[in-house]
Amino acid sequence: MKKIVSGLIALTFSLGTMAQGNMIQNGSFESVSKKIKEAGSIDLAYPWTAATEQKPDIFHTKSKGEDWSTPVNKFGDADPKEGSGYAGIVIYSYKDENPRSYLQIKLSSTLEEEKVYCVKMNVMLAMLSKYSSNNIGIHLSPKPVDIEALNANAITPQIIHSQNRIFEEMFDWEEICQTFIAKGGERYLTIGNFGATAETTVEKVKKPKGITGQQVRTSYYYIDEVSVMNMAGVESCDCETDGAGESLNVVYSSERSSEMEVDATEDIEMSRVYFTELSSELTDDAMTTVTKVAELLKSHPTYKVQIIGHTDPVEEVKVTGDVSLNRATLVETKLIELGAYEKKIMVTGVQDFDPATSDASSAGQAQNRRVQFKVISKE
Repeated sequence: MKKIVSGLIALTFSLGTMAQGNMIQNGSFESVSKKIKEAGSIDLAYPWTAATEQKPDIFHTKSKGEDWSTPVNKFGDADPKEGSGYAGIVIYSYKDENPRSYLQIKLSSTLEEEKVYCVKMNVMLAMLSKYSSNNIGIHLSPKPVDIEALNANAITPQIIHSQNRIFEEMFDWEEICQTFIAKGGERYLTIGNFGATAETTVEKVKKPKGITGQQVRTSYYYIDEVSVMNMAGVESCDCETDGAGESLNVVYSSERSSEMEVDATEDIEMSRVYFTELSSELTDDAMTTVTKVAELLKSHPTYKVQIIGHTDPVEEVKVTGDVSLNRATLVETKLIELGAYEKKIMVTGVQDFDPATSDASSAGQAQNRRVQFKVISKE
């Protein structure tokens, strides 16, 4: 009987996910299999689970007693972002007295190479936390996170606030959101603090007036409304910056050990500079990417790189001249100004002949208005 019920729950989540386009099933922690009555009950919010032995908590109106309920629970008072539930994890603890906890889930489908995805989650600091913290991130990987790499702080989250700021809001949900270019094959999502304790910035916080209970010596955060959306299927990705879908704030990171030999090819070739329609001007987000590539090229002066400019089919019929070449040339100029070696750079404009996607939506066409990079030689 349990197998039948579990199958029906999984089918319900799957249908809901397909209808909404979210590749995270039960992303708002609404569905629980039974009443919550103890710590570390994340497994009751199928298909969420723990990445380590320290299991995250689940809070829900469907609970036995107030400790694990919403909005009032053992860590304070917080209304869900939507619906009836949310999860809770330890991001930091004083002198590592309490182990961190990590949320993990298998996506409903595998991410596709070169596709752009909008990845979001909402966080809120629990009122009985003694500390607020930075280093709250999301890691996407083909397999569940490697525990040894996690313990060695050898995993870099791809999704994190652009300034990696401390989140200290106790009365409202705050969004962490980035667009992400998939390497291809990513199937698991993990949420937590992937940085070393010494590299985690914390601040002491005061307990809000009227809240009873003793503060815990941790940075304890509620998590709600987690989503991964293919940008080809949505109109916009409302992140920290441009939410119109015309200038995507693309961040790419990869998992690596500090002892591994550094090869910048992947980081360079996965970088994208996006433009608004009919424009060859660089936005603040675009300059951030250009600056990153310039630093990589300065660190690898033997690399010869091709800069490839693109347009989308709609703007191509509206413009005169080669906008794709103008975009590539502008990026070349900025790279040289920032210290890249001029004789190691070549530019090409391919207009709209090599689209990133055939999706005709505004978000899809935004992916086509780009400059990308190809490492031709490392010598």
